[in-house]
Amino acid sequence: MDVGPVSVREHGCAGEDAEDLLVFVERLAAAGQGERATMVAREQIGRAIRAGTQPPGLRRLAEALAASVTDAPPAPRHPVDDPTSVVPAMQANALVVLDEAGPSVVAQAIAALVADGRRVLVTAETDDELAEVRSRVSTGRVADALPGLPAAELRELRRLLATTTASARARVDQQLPPDEALPSVADVERLCAQADHAPAVTAVSMIPTLLGGVEEERREAVTAIARCVVARLDALGSRREHGWEWELLGHLIHTRHRAAFDRTLEDTVQAAAIVAARRRSEPVTLVGAIPSEGVELLISYHRFLKGGGRARTYFRPSLQREVQPLLRLIRVGDREPAGETDLLRVLDHLELGERLLRIDAGCREMRIPTPRGPEHLADLAEGLGRVAAAARSVGALRHDVLFLAADSPLSVPDVGSAADVAAAILDYAEHGSADEAARRLAAVAAGLAALAPVAATAPEHAMAVQALREHDAARYAAAVEAMGAARREQRDGARRAELLDRLRTSSPVLAQAWDSSPEHGSAAFGFVCFMHTGALLSAVPPPDSADVVVVVGAARLGVERLLLASVAPRMIATVDPAGEAETSPSLLSVLHRASALVIRGQAARTSGRVVRLASARAAAGVSAVGQAGA
Repeated sequence: MDVGPVSVREHGCAGEDAEDLLVFVERLAAAGQGERATMVAREQIGRAIRAGTQPPGLRRLAEALAASVTDAPPAPRHPVDDPTSVVPAMQANALVVLDEAGPSVVAQAIAALVADGRRVLVTAETDDELAEVRSRVSTGRVADALPGLPAAELRELRRLLATTTASARARVDQQLPPDEALPSVADVERLCAQADHAPAVTAVSMIPTLLGGVEEERREAVTAIARCVVARLDALGSRREHGWEWELLGHLIHTRHRAAFDRTLEDTVQAAAIVAARRRSEPVTLVGAIPSEGVELLISYHRFLKGGGRARTYFRPSLQREVQPLLRLIRVGDREPAGETDLLRVLDHLELGERLLRIDAGCREMRIPTPRGPEHLADLAEGLGRVAAAARSVGALRHDVLFLAADSPLSVPDVGSAADVAAAILDYAEHGSADEAARRLAAVAAGLAALAPVAATAPEHAMAVQALREHDAARYAAAVEAMGAARREQRDGARRAELLDRLRTSSPVLAQAWDSSPEHGSAAFGFVCFMHTGALLSAVPPPDSADVVVVVGAARLGVERLLLASVAPRMIATVDPAGEAETSPSLLSVLHRASALVIRGQAARTSGRVVRLASARAAAGVSAVGQAGA
């Protein structure tokens, strides 16, 4: 009887493969001669193939049979040192024949597959055969029926069980605070830095207390003044290079030399402006002394010319006649001044001389360096301007600090104190009060600790609370990150419990075995289910319900029982030592034709260990461990 595929051609689309597989199923079912279970299985498998789901075990069987009729060389024989256990054999072979295997050997092979994490479905034609094998299976992971969970959820449950730990199981009784109840890591870092910050200026340690008691708007105003003081003092430069500026500033904040400073500052600024404006003008020289009333006369004559008056050679105006002797004493370049421009240059020269005299007197009075010439006036004006700006800022700070509170104990008696107070104010603005930050951290820790009872507090929760109390921002960040993992473990634990509860409804023994398993890894969560062949074919399980189908008593089964290959991707056919083979073609003969791996057991062994093939040769001269039918 030919049960192979229609052809071995190269297919161009999945539809042709499906059609060939449907024909293969029909030919297998035809051997059942209309048996009800076979017909029902044929219909179920046909619907699945037409829906686009090709059972992998059935497809592999068809491919192996197709390969057996090609002109390609036979599959290589296995060396005599091949692994003899069913577990490694199934990793490399989809079709295996366990020959001369009594119930004990079959049971031990099943137990080894279950221990490897396989989902094993054992089937036989009679209940007695199933019961005999089942009574010898030592594993406790026996299901009375296939688990009722869908394949995807069963995989998820096995993953959750394989990856769980003792600490993860303890999450069931723990309470974790919600994310929104946790203070942000950035806020905690800021508070910890503030709580552990030691102010740079210890002499004004009352600044945080004073500033903490005023309204925010007032505090911001004082902070702005402090920034201005720091900027103005920094602008003065070092005390070593600009010592006179610092000394003069100390006098000014106590109102000493105030009048002389104001006069000198004005004269210096004006004199520097004259020097800058007349830098490229012709020089003015005096060839004689100018009388005291001469300046007023020159000013009047300048106004006369500026108002439209004209200098004459004959019939001169009286003002021109009066100023003429003065002009003879003055030279602009190498000539007497003539005209409005020359006269203005003379007046600037005379004014500069007067201001230089007053500047010299003011510098001596304030005991500051006198400019060595007109070219140094700009430097003096700049230095006096810096001192004036610093004096205004320090004065404002002295006033504001003195009136921060009604009984403020703080004063700013000198420049050094002003610098210290300004630095303390800016330090508070940047870092705040250490005591205030410590109180806030303690309050946050107490609130966080109250979110869960002591008995239900998770270790990560306790670590976060302790980190807040110890002002350890890095440890708090680690605790928050660990709480994220703890929440995932809680969610996984809840999902694991939900899936186990659902599994208990269909397979209570299996659920109990999995839940109490001390082992770890996916290999600890296999199972075995025993089903009568007729019942199994009448209700073919959904795809991915089992990994291996074990057919007991295969020597007596017909070709139609190869439909069992649709149940799982891999098939093991067991042959009892006393079993009598059915007339060919049979399930066993087709597996031989498909080059199924043959492993010969020893029924006499009570240990049930799958042993190396005996050294006896097969009828065709093939090694006992090798490709059947090669």
